[in-house]
Amino acid sequence: MFNVRSIAFVVAGSLWLFPHTAAAQSLTGNVGSAAVNRGERSIEARFGANDQGNAAARIHFDYAFTDWYQLRTIASFSRPEGGDWDVSGLTFENWLQWSEEARDGEGFNGGVRLAYTFRDGGGPDEAAVRFTITDRFAEQWEWRANLIGEIETGDGSEGGVALASRLQVTRAVALWPPLETRLGVELFSEYGDTRDIADPEDQAHQIGPVLKAEWGEGFYLQTAVRVGLTDATDDAMFKLFFGREL
Repeated sequence: MFNVRSIAFVVAGSLWLFPHTAAAQSLTGNVGSAAVNRGERSIEARFGANDQGNAAARIHFDYAFTDWYQLRTIASFSRPEGGDWDVSGLTFENWLQWSEEARDGEGFNGGVRLAYTFRDGGGPDEAAVRFTITDRFAEQWEWRANLIGEIETGDGSEGGVALASRLQVTRAVALWPPLETRLGVELFSEYGDTRDIADPEDQAHQIGPVLKAEWGEGFYLQTAVRVGLTDATDDAMFKLFFGREL
């Protein structure tokens, strides 16, 4: 019988065992969910920075056309250490939900995201696929897993598939009554691409606490701090997301 939980652990485990060189680390990435509900709209702004002085920002607009398809448009910006802010790319991300929670507020949802990024500045474009799984259990707990593969396309592209995974576990906590809050931990892992094979210490792994909050009229916030676990990883980073469901 089809078992989503078993598939998730097998695939995630295979990525952990497959050694690759580290890729560029995401300053504005999230451990996403597959939830799609017809007619829902949202707008979101993200900011992230690392200990090297690099920063990145994104603006999202999402719209769910059906109960299984949602389109996200992303404008990305970056600022290298000591530099100025520049537009870095425009992304169209298609969400497809293939599994929905069996019970209200609990159970699995699963999906796949297909994204294409038009890079600014003459560099190669990027195409990516992301598998997402979310499981709410024991009323208060939730875990998420994302498995990501990305390739470069167009002029200047290089071969190979860049591989990454993102894991997150959170629990509902009552920090302040007007807010619905979740507190947990997330692990971002970037293994490099399939052209090279490296030892685990040459991969990029970051771990740290994450806080999520929601309040009236559809507003929500997420913030996190991650620290590096290997020599190939930035020592520290910070991110802050703010959005609203319209």
